[in-house]
Amino acid sequence: MERVTGIGGVFFKSPDPESLRESYAEHLGVTPGSDGSVAFEWRGKNEPERVGYTVWAPFKHDTSHFDPNRGREHMRRGSLKRAINWAAALAVVSASAAPAPAQTVSEMLDADVAPGAATLWYLGHAGWAVKTRSRLLIFDYWESHEPPRNASLANGFIDAAEIAGQRTIVFVTHQHGDHYDPKIFHWADSIGNITYVFGWNVTTDRPVVRMLGLRQTRQIDGVVVATINHEFDNVAEVAFMVEVDGLVIYHSGDHGTVTDDPNPVFIDNIDYLSSLGKRIDIAFVSTFGRIGGGMVNAGDRYTIEKLSPKSLFPMHHGDNEDLYERFAHEIENDGLKTAVHYADGRGDCFTYVAGRVRKN
Repeated sequence: MERVTGIGGVFFKSPDPESLRESYAEHLGVTPGSDGSVAFEWRGKNEPERVGYTVWAPFKHDTSHFDPNRGREHMRRGSLKRAINWAAALAVVSASAAPAPAQTVSEMLDADVAPGAATLWYLGHAGWAVKTRSRLLIFDYWESHEPPRNASLANGFIDAAEIAGQRTIVFVTHQHGDHYDPKIFHWADSIGNITYVFGWNVTTDRPVVRMLGLRQTRQIDGVVVATINHEFDNVAEVAFMVEVDGLVIYHSGDHGTVTDDPNPVFIDNIDYLSSLGKRIDIAFVSTFGRIGGGMVNAGDRYTIEKLSPKSLFPMHHGDNEDLYERFAHEIENDGLKTAVHYADGRGDCFTYVAGRVRKN
């Protein structure tokens, strides 16, 4: 039976919503996100491990979102569930009404995730898994050492049986051994709906999508994928920007720099991504440090300033996850305006909702 478990949001009209937001921020400390809404996190009294969100969002006085005919139409068709869905759509960011995260991996994978929300698992080095509303995305998976017998997303390894029911897209930025593990092809024996996307001309008999041209943009299984191109050690590489289920996700692969004088190709690539006009929700960025010391270099600063990701996850340091924390602290000390979140170890899990990240 359907039941109410909390208040999804407070939505109202205002003659000057922008001034109202500024007033709330100044006098009440309620700071809206880039979309103009605020998501308040709360926990259930009897289930404190489950998290819910209530959205506060003022709308312009002439918005049509509150037109009663929109709600009546759903009710007239005799579906309470449609009416509830219509009401939820009034939220500025529907992700704010995402259900509370489940406790087990299988529950997380099967949960009804709202558009614009996601669950993330760190798979070591440059590997990440992202569960959105309709897809499971896996980036640059590499088994740096033998997986445990109970391999699971919970410990940062892929067990194909665990994700067999997911509509899965596997991304590989280039052929370096710390970004490409041929074991990924064995997953297709267990996963009925799986697509492989390569940024290079991989040799395989398996059906794959190869994005080989300069700055490609393609729609793959309903997901928009764009690439930028670079080269290292004479190896062609790409970075991916993926649009799926109300999210924009960036995975840099090896696209980065180690100096305080980024090369023109790097700068041009970041400028190109910026020109696409897509605000990145989740950025997985390889951090190579700076020659002479320090974790943050000019390329990192340029990426953050130009792309303004809502959340950034440093990667590409193998088992030295302590370097991610150092990177986060240096970003904060530099006064760069982005929220940096970091994994402490393989299998760490995060929830992304409405521009905010919570570590599970």
